[in-house]
Amino acid sequence: NSLGKSTEQLLSSFIWQEEDEGPFMILCPLSHLDSSASFLGFKIVPFLSCVTYAGDKEERAHLQQDLKQESHFHVLLTTYEICLKNAPFLKSFTWSILVVDEAHRLKNQSSLLHKTLSKVNSKDMVFSLLLTGTPFQNRLQEFYSLLSFVEPDLFSKEQMEDFPFLLRRVKAEVATELPKKTEIVIYHNTLTLQKIYYKAILMKDLDAFGNEMAKKFKLQNILSQLQKCVDHLYLMVRYCVEPEPFEVKDHLIEATGKLHLLDNLLDFLFGLESVRCSP
Repeated sequence: NSLGKSTEQLLSSFIWQEEDEGPFMILCPLSHLDSSASFLGFKIVPFLSCVTYAGDKEERAHLQQDLKQESHFHVLLTTYEICLKNAPFLKSFTWSILVVDEAHRLKNQSSLLHKTLSKVNSKDMVFSLLLTGTPFQNRLQEFYSLLSFVEPDLFSKEQMEDFPFLLRRVKAEVATELPKKTEIVIYHNTLTLQKIYYKAILMKDLDAFGNEMAKKFKLQNILSQLQKCVDHLYLMVRYCVEPEPFEVKDHLIEATGKLHLLDNLLDFLFGLESVRCSP
């Protein structure tokens, strides 16, 4: 739960190769602050001097005085929240590199953090480094927000619809040999037991489940429970629908109309394949 040696090595390489000794600012979550502070400047590259800008208002005021008097340091490590509180002070430095850990917090261009760091991210800065292990939720806006942070001139809000870093490949252009997609929708019935439980959930009738454990729970999020019921009865774990012993047998298929249909469909398709392959 720290920034790790990759970030430290990158900063040290930048110092050696570009002859730029910073300063560099690193933002990370409060939960990572102590571990990152103990790691930076001690493990891989001992010569890196790291200042942890944290603490209460009075402690930060003393740190500000110390940093103004002795401003030579390589890395300043702080949190997003403190950056928002003390943005004017942090803007007074000319940062060479800005590293943002858990950078998915910048996925909203309209957020206060994004706007504040965009002002810290001046044109004199060499580059910004965004670190995140959180995937995008299929929203181009989130991706564009991060791109606009690292390259604000290329990815302005006004040019959002025309930015060049989106590759759209359609089948008609790159895979003309593929046939047109054919969709066949097959409807199926729910099983009798599914209908019973479906109605019981709607009526909040816990007695219909027929066991003591189910009666101890209240039906929360009716829509979610209904979805589980029509998908597969055994998804309703807390209501103990699945019979004991819990074994992988045919009852897994027989407990839902979907799998019952799929089982019959697979038998049919495998039958066609065997006929096709026979001499």
